[in-house]
Amino acid sequence: MTGGQPLFAAPDDPVLAHRMERAQQQAYAALAALIDDATALLSQRLSANAPAKASDGALDLLALRSSARQRQTDAQRRRELVEAFVLGALINQDNPAWDPLDPATSRKAEGSALGALLLAAGADENP
Repeated sequence: MTGGQPLFAAPDDPVLAHRMERAQQQAYAALAALIDDATALLSQRLSANAPAKASDGALDLLALRSSARQRQTDAQRRRELVEAFVLGALINQDNPAWDPLDPATSRKAEGSALGALLLAAGADENP
């Protein structure tokens, strides 16, 4: 914001509130696209390195269902990992002490203007 205004200071000003909401939506959409792309890339790289599974030719419905559940669980875990890493990198972009493997070195999301903006947009997106 300009003029030394705090990031979330002017909800009474409809023009500024609209700009803030639009910025939140744009930031959240860009973040979602980045996470989608990174998740797809990670999935692609992991599947390229995965060993081929041998098949005996018989279709077992229970095995297929179990395999589908496992793939869904794995995809969700990959997405959560990507989200944590991307958000951590954005929030700690100017924190030279940040180590992605050590949560104690991360700053709080609220301590970052970008983090606060994304958290507010995410709260609006997921009521």
